[in-house]
Amino acid sequence: MREVPLLAWRHLASRPRQSALTIAGVALGVAVFVFTVSMMDGLLVFFTQRLIRVSPLLTVLPERLDVNLAREQLRHAAPLEIVSISRVPVPDDRPTVRGATALAARVRSVPGVVGSSVAGATPVVLSFGTIAEPATLVGLDPGDEATVTELPRCVVQGRWDGLASRRDGVVVGRDLADRLGVQVGDRLAAVGDAGRARELEVVGIIATGLGSTDESTAYVNLSVAQGVAGWGGDEGTEIRLRTAAVANLDGLRRQVQAITGHRVETWEETSQASLKLFRMIGVTTYLLTGFVLIVAGLGIANKLTTIILDKERDIAILRSFGFSRGAVRGVFLIEGLLLGVAGATAGCIVAATVIEYFTIFPIRFAAREGAVLAYTELFLAKDPRYYVIISLAALVISAAAALVAVRRAVRVVPVEVLRGTA
Repeated sequence: MREVPLLAWRHLASRPRQSALTIAGVALGVAVFVFTVSMMDGLLVFFTQRLIRVSPLLTVLPERLDVNLAREQLRHAAPLEIVSISRVPVPDDRPTVRGATALAARVRSVPGVVGSSVAGATPVVLSFGTIAEPATLVGLDPGDEATVTELPRCVVQGRWDGLASRRDGVVVGRDLADRLGVQVGDRLAAVGDAGRARELEVVGIIATGLGSTDESTAYVNLSVAQGVAGWGGDEGTEIRLRTAAVANLDGLRRQVQAITGHRVETWEETSQASLKLFRMIGVTTYLLTGFVLIVAGLGIANKLTTIILDKERDIAILRSFGFSRGAVRGVFLIEGLLLGVAGATAGCIVAATVIEYFTIFPIRFAAREGAVLAYTELFLAKDPRYYVIISLAALVISAAAALVAVRRAVRVVPVEVLRGTA
């Protein structure tokens, strides 16, 4: 068995050009696969970072739970100490959270919650001169919102603090501002569903990188949105929460639900459709790119088959000298693994070099109108697991290709081959 690796090496060294081309094929497959995974995961990471930056991690929605969890727990613990008072239900279809300010203050004291903000979103038509655009008017307290999201840091013109200094101020999404043709200091009119109009002064223009925000959202003080929508002074469409943790929020969500009696949604649930879209695109891309590795495996199988056809007489001689089928199989299996290891190593080096280059000198391009994400720069994720997993996949494919090719070698009958060449 000590001669098996030596024979494998000599077979590959005897045809350096073919070996180099086979290794190059594997290296190309590995490099393309690593770069593609880095690019697609980078897109998902880029979107997630932008989303977490400007969105609440937990959102208390207007939908009430069928049973108040805290009251139900108390009922089970002390059933004789609960007095239930009922009244005739008052029909009201307004999708708002009643007593939102008080609920936000209570939720703010929950361990793990680091900020809360009451927000109210209502559809409006914004008009500037003869131009009118549909938009979503989001009312909030600018100071409270700064504890929940990084929206104040996304203002590219004007100031977020302008909302605090001017009660009729508005911060408009960049794409929406471009369509309206407004600049900081301009005045525009907002008309809600109820027909109520409000004149607003543009105090800032915001660019978050999320299409839904930049293209159709304008931020105002909460009282302005309440007035346009016709709500009461303590109503909002949601309570926005920032938590110390980003993941594993189910436990904290249940606590907030127990306190508020309203359904609470995590940021992953809110953006579930977009996250699924990115993951589906990624999986499709991985499958298509994976065929490059399979083609590289076929190259290894072709290389080994050529060697086996060339070395049938040598294999017969080895078998006649006592080499077992397992030893012969081991020779070509080692050859396949050597080609796979060399190709995977070279591919990882190439991929790492290209990823580092594009990290230092990123590709920039114009954002596509109507896109979910303003993806204006090639963002590549860096994770050592990419190299390990894809290299292991390349080795598995190389070993499988070698086993397919070696079936011919182990079927060689020494007597028939040597008799034919005598």
